[in-house]
Amino acid sequence: MDSLFSNLFLTLEARIGSGVPLIKGVYPELSQTENYNGNPSVWPCVFLDFTNLTYSELTGSIQAASGELQCRLVFPVTSSNGSTFLDTSAALNYYEAELKLHQVLQGWTNSTIAPLTRISVSTEDRDDTFRVRVLTYSLNFHESPLPPVTSEIEKPPLELLS
Repeated sequence: MDSLFSNLFLTLEARIGSGVPLIKGVYPELSQTENYNGNPSVWPCVFLDFTNLTYSELTGSIQAASGELQCRLVFPVTSSNGSTFLDTSAALNYYEAELKLHQVLQGWTNSTIAPLTRISVSTEDRDDTFRVRVLTYSLNFHESPLPPVTSEIEKPPLELLS
């Protein structure tokens, strides 16, 4: 894959999966909690998105990018039967998952991005049976254009006049 975001997602998915066993699934953000009927069996889960990106021109068509990594930690507020609320112990375990998620992300970097820094945590105001905690990290990197696609045209053999 060539996309920085595709590769970054796959790396984060593996890092969160191995570093936070309390989190049962890592997915790209596609408005799943707004368009979902029923309860998935994997809770809590995290939806990742790369948002609010701005670019500035450096030299040689290289751009500096600044934005956010948004991590939506999602869990249901009712038990699997859908009629009783979670008990205090289960709810507190979700805060533990949030802490572990932060610990694997804060200061993490790879060869393509600057170290992640948490900039905010919020709780979404929702009218359904999901609780969503949003952890937001600064995301900064430099992006170079791909080398131009060129094709070589074979030079015809030289014909000498005799």
